[in-house]
Amino acid sequence: MKTIKIKPVQIIGQCRAGLTVDDECQIKGMNLAAVGRSKLCFLALGHFAPIVAQLQSGKRFYAHLACPDCLSRRDQENGVEFLLGHADKWALCRAISDYYHLSGLGPESEAAKQLKAEARQLQTAGSYGPATQKMVQAVAELKRAVAL
Repeated sequence: MKTIKIKPVQIIGQCRAGLTVDDECQIKGMNLAAVGRSKLCFLALGHFAPIVAQLQSGKRFYAHLACPDCLSRRDQENGVEFLLGHADKWALCRAISDYYHLSGLGPESEAAKQLKAEARQLQTAGSYGPATQKMVQAVAELKRAVAL
């Protein structure tokens, strides 16, 4: 089975479990472990089982999920978004996540769109290392575009 990493990538307001973007856990087979001194959220982890099954089967290699506790508390501006992904493709998962969040801050430049498209072609072909390099370049280009 694939090792799956789980990490909060965006926190709006406060997480009731006290998670921060520095927390990380991983699932190896059927075992869950916090990385370092990271915390775990029982409610969020219970929501991840179907996506973890898809990730471990290889149907996908990353996913974003929102904490169900945060979604159920509409009266508060709280939200935790998690990134889940294959440990062996974690750098690509992080770059895709970074790009996704940056793209919400402003328009994508043509150069960033082109690099993202090239990264997708490479990942579809199974060339994850080169896809990661292209996606990191796309993130850097998007940062420049958003900063303008």
